[in-house]
Amino acid sequence: MRLFQAVSEVEVQTAPPPSVSASSFPLVLAAAGERVRIMELAGGCGMVRRLEAMGLRAGSEFEVLQREGPGGMLIQLAGTRLALGMGMLHRIRVIRL
Repeated sequence: MRLFQAVSEVEVQTAPPPSVSASSFPLVLAAAGERVRIMELAGGCGMVRRLEAMGLRAGSEFEVLQREGPGGMLIQLAGTRLALGMGMLHRIRVIRL
């Protein structure tokens, strides 16, 4: 009696979630001088609330002013400069404009 069967290999294709464009990337990868648009805010509800309170929402467009080494980034959003830490930069998905 045979107790197991051979399982055929199934090719699994992963696609980005529908809300995220295939060309989006984490903000941490943006260079100084680039203009970007937010596609998605990831993380817990507390993180998302904090980013939204700062004016960072899906659809917001801004310019990366300065990359502060390994520690963070300075951006300009609607005439306001904001400093973002590394944890936030990894949770904001953007596209280049």
